[in-house]
Amino acid sequence: MLNNLSNNLEGKKDACKTYIEQTKLLVTLSSTFVIAPAAARQFIKDTSLLLFVFAEICFIISVLMGYFVMGSISGSQQLNEYNVYRKATMNLSRLQLGFYLIGLILFIIMVIN
Repeated sequence: MLNNLSNNLEGKKDACKTYIEQTKLLVTLSSTFVIAPAAARQFIKDTSLLLFVFAEICFIISVLMGYFVMGSISGSQQLNEYNVYRKATMNLSRLQLGFYLIGLILFIIMVIN
């Protein structure tokens, strides 16, 4: 029985490690789209400026949500629960992914126009 509990805890720890790695990858992806506005200004038409600003805001929020996800996972680890299915973790992860996808769609629309 003790061995089964130990294996279960190890599985939860591995799940947390994987979740953290996936969160870090999404933070990295979002960060790559945060372009220095001065450098990007020459490539942006005046009509696309608003799309560019909204896309950048979405990417920045996605990065921030990633850090909040990491904090939520750290809180789970602090409580010795190792629970990636906590409500806060799941909701923050959805927000992180949602803002990334919205920013990506806006960025693609801006490039196509």
